[in-house]
Amino acid sequence: MSKIKIGLFGFGVVGQGIYQVVQKSKNAHAEIVKICVRDPEKPRKVEVNKSLFTTSADEILDNRDINLIVEVIDDAAASYKIVKAALQKGIPVVSGNKAMLARHLPELTDLQK
Repeated sequence: MSKIKIGLFGFGVVGQGIYQVVQKSKNAHAEIVKICVRDPEKPRKVEVNKSLFTTSADEILDNRDINLIVEVIDDAAASYKIVKAALQKGIPVVSGNKAMLARHLPELTDLQK
């Protein structure tokens, strides 16, 4: 089984929780390759190698090693741009942004197809 290589957008409570679950799970067959944040220097409760952080969405979206995008940010407009760009590149996406999904689900479903 090949490993799922995750590009994570957002490292608040939910993003940190996802990171911890992936790190602790022995059978996840997944790794977080890069984490896009607004402020890499912001203090966080979860310790993480800061080399995983980027402020550039393109650094994740253009990374050919990443085969899953997980988006858990609180900005619906930015979430839409990320999800749309990922789907246009053929990268599967998991999003936690309900407001963005409510506004754009039909379009995103079409893109996914």
